[in-house]
Amino acid sequence: MAKEELDCSFCGKKKADTNLLIAGIDAHICDRCIEQANGIVIEESKQDNSTGFTSDVMLKKPQEIKAFLDAVYYWSRTNQKSNVCSGL
Repeated sequence: MAKEELDCSFCGKKKADTNLLIAGIDAHICDRCIEQANGIVIEESKQDNSTGFTSDVMLKKPQEIKAFLDAVYYWSRTNQKSNVCSGL
């Protein structure tokens, strides 16, 4: 069985041609596409300061992301209705 060669889902670059290839659930993105997307977000936020967009897009540190996800998980576990399907 041949090994599947991974590539960026956005630009098509092969993993060997990138510095970093991040895997998602159904897609991959390379470091160059991440840089381009970040640049677009920054430019859009400069043009649209009236919506408060900039504060919502600030990159979070991994510890902050984990704390947020832990809080969401805790909330979802404590607010589940007791039924047969909630035994996760």
